[in-house]
Amino acid sequence: MITTKIKIQNILPDKDFTCFVIPALFSKSECEQLLDTEIKNSFQKAISNYPTYYRNNDRFVVDSDVLATQLFDKVKPYLPEIIEINSTIQSENGVWHLKELNNRIRFCKYSAHQYFHRHLDGIHYRDNTTQSKLTFMIYLNNASEFKGGRTLFYKTKETEEIWASYVPKQGDLIVFDHNVWHEGEVLTQGEKFVLRSDILYSKKETESRKEPFDGHLGYIWSLLKIDDNTILSGGRDKEIKAWTISGEEKRSLKGHDNSILCLEKISDAIFISGSRDQQLIVWKDYKILNKIKIHSAIVLSICRIDANTFASSSGDNTIKISTLDGTVLKTFKEHTNWVWKVIKLEDTIIASGSEDGSIKIWDCQTEISINTFDTNYPVISLAYNNEKRQLISGNLNGEISIRTLTADYQQQKIHTFKAHAAIIRTIKLIDNSYIITGGEDNKVKIWSLDGQLISELEHQNFVQSIEILDSKTILSASYDGTIKTWTIG
Repeated sequence: MITTKIKIQNILPDKDFTCFVIPALFSKSECEQLLDTEIKNSFQKAISNYPTYYRNNDRFVVDSDVLATQLFDKVKPYLPEIIEINSTIQSENGVWHLKELNNRIRFCKYSAHQYFHRHLDGIHYRDNTTQSKLTFMIYLNNASEFKGGRTLFYKTKETEEIWASYVPKQGDLIVFDHNVWHEGEVLTQGEKFVLRSDILYSKKETESRKEPFDGHLGYIWSLLKIDDNTILSGGRDKEIKAWTISGEEKRSLKGHDNSILCLEKISDAIFISGSRDQQLIVWKDYKILNKIKIHSAIVLSICRIDANTFASSSGDNTIKISTLDGTVLKTFKEHTNWVWKVIKLEDTIIASGSEDGSIKIWDCQTEISINTFDTNYPVISLAYNNEKRQLISGNLNGEISIRTLTADYQQQKIHTFKAHAAIIRTIKLIDNSYIITGGEDNKVKIWSLDGQLISELEHQNFVQSIEILDSKTILSASYDGTIKTWTIG
């Protein structure tokens, strides 16, 4: 029962979503104590873990059970004791009971021209029965100290209309559902400080029928067909899982300290994984052969060159050509922002797509690009049709560009079309005849090579990875925590 006289302020007109502010829950002195000199001197750029199209603010992360308990005790009287969810995703379905505050506390600093663009907050999974449902955020200083910096809410990812907004006031606590689209508006002047965490709920373990590919906790980032009977997947839960083609879990591999973002097959026995922990792991017969630390930021993509050599791209803006023991043979440094994707075109020729809005062609024997294609938007995904010499790219604006290349990798012609309502995260080819794309509009789409839409499939969240099983069957992995099997044609 609430015993304090503080009255909560509901933000959204739609009462189906939890979204409210507790005004002045924390005093000026409490805010100053939270944001002490040590914290103020500890902020770091978020770019090593987050792309600039998404956010460019500074942050500092601390894990503290003591602080989490103190903060939770203060807000607990205002929180819903029970949250009921009726979802098709089994791990989210059920009656959830208020538990505690996530002990991972994130302090965020916004200066002029910094922002956190529209997004959903990710669920923090403690285990199968404990996960976060609500965002917890304290405004540590007043809006009088900066310009801009409102917290904005939207009904959908695509709409331009602001659903609701809140002007920060020191000591206010805002609590809202993870499923509400929101952003930290760009600052034009001054500095803004917030403290953010997650409110955890738990439910009773229940017996339920296990669905195919059911096992990851949270986002699934990557898929890899390792042989005709085995699929690998990598997730935010730091695990690589091996599945049968029908979705029965065979084994789970642990070695990374953060999300596993990319997987690449080197041989029948060897594959490589890349992670947000800035490491690459070489696996042989499902055991760690070698841990490699050659990048200074998140590892985004891996591409096999030959049986002992691979390329990797990173949030440190580089591409490295390395051997399986971690010896770096070449470093490509021409990109000026994250290198989202690197793929092999032929022999020692590779292509890369970057947040800087360019695609570059490289010869692995040199450290200077052969050619550069400048685009209007960050290039997130790439694929290559060897038969027709078509380089296919997907960008931040949901567009596909199909470039036909000459023998010396010049652009002969280009066809660009709008394919998704949001970022294209992944592109695959089936038999060099069909293009399969996955996007942040939650869609999997199948296209002819001339850009005609053949069919459309859907997840409940971003489609992050696609893998081809055969000419009629594909798998797609999503932020909704599922892997789905689709039959084509």
